[in-house]
Amino acid sequence: MAPTKEEEIKLKNYNADLSKLGSAERFLKVMLDIPFAFKRFEAMLYSSNFDLEVNYLRKSFQTLEV
Repeated sequence: MAPTKEEEIKLKNYNADLSKLGSAERFLKVMLDIPFAFKRFEAMLYSSNFDLEVNYLRKSFQTLEV
């Protein structure tokens, strides 16, 4: 989801008309202005998937115990 360093630099340096960018590029350009936006997003994803991951691991451990 996060842009590469090269993409990040290009987007940060882009000063032309934003309407000339695609919707994905406009979204990323705005996201780059938010401090730690991608780290926050990753944390939200981790939090939302946490219960699923725990259940998966429990089932895996139960299989190993049998």
